[in-house]
Amino acid sequence: MAAWGDFHSVNGAGWSLFWRLPDEGGGLQIWWADFQGKRVLWKASQPFAIVPYHFPLPAGAQPGPPESTFKDGLGAQCEGAPFTPLKQNAPNADLNGDASWEALNDTQAVEVHVEPGGSFGPEVLVIEAKFQCGWYQYVHRWSFDSYGQFDADLGMGGAVNPGAPRAAHVHHMYFRIDLDIDGFSSDAFEVFNHKNFDDNTGGDAWSKPIPKQGKFKLKPASARKFRVRDLTSALPDVKCTRSYEIEIPALAGTDTHSTADVWATVYRGDNVEQGADVSCFDT
Repeated sequence: MAAWGDFHSVNGAGWSLFWRLPDEGGGLQIWWADFQGKRVLWKASQPFAIVPYHFPLPAGAQPGPPESTFKDGLGAQCEGAPFTPLKQNAPNADLNGDASWEALNDTQAVEVHVEPGGSFGPEVLVIEAKFQCGWYQYVHRWSFDSYGQFDADLGMGGAVNPGAPRAAHVHHMYFRIDLDIDGFSSDAFEVFNHKNFDDNTGGDAWSKPIPKQGKFKLKPASARKFRVRDLTSALPDVKCTRSYEIEIPALAGTDTHSTADVWATVYRGDNVEQGADVSCFDT
């Protein structure tokens, strides 16, 4: 019988990869994704969320002071909750405290299917799972298409906090993407900027490889985006080396609990959950 933490191999749309659902509250993980036989991704996940509430909260309401902030998912803290896997057919309803819909093993929770391509779109391999987290449900969905693109999507819904039904709050969802293009040793992180939107002025440019880890913000005025590029593995028919661009939608700005849009970190190889000890008190 399938068990928590097993690696499950799937293929489709030109991709070969593994999915995993460990029993540690951090949600769906993607491992060792190859496109057309070439390594692209070592690991990907949406392991946790930081959920700050706006003040003031009713006396005794969760999340409590001083920060009035949940950390949900992997390493849940400050009255936060882990991501608890639900059965695939679990209803979209408030199931908080109803264990009857909790998955008994990983294959009960994760659905894998291939969406056929057509005249206006590619074939897509989809891996998705639903989780209960406090009063909310989250859906983690990873899709890999036959053009070589992959997308991370998150669905969320549920009931309002019964102890603070009128308290506004935000959910900062953290995604971890370990791009590993033909091995991590020659991969570099770069930033794109368009300097001017006047057609009479040039200025599209990628930066030189960023020499140290750090945080970066989106800049709509310059169409900023990011990429990870392998410095040595050129394709046989072109001179350009292989790379993946990272495009991030944004509906809001940063705050004291979300101080950047992208964090580029140096791979150490000593912990597959590097950075998972982030706290609800960190800024």
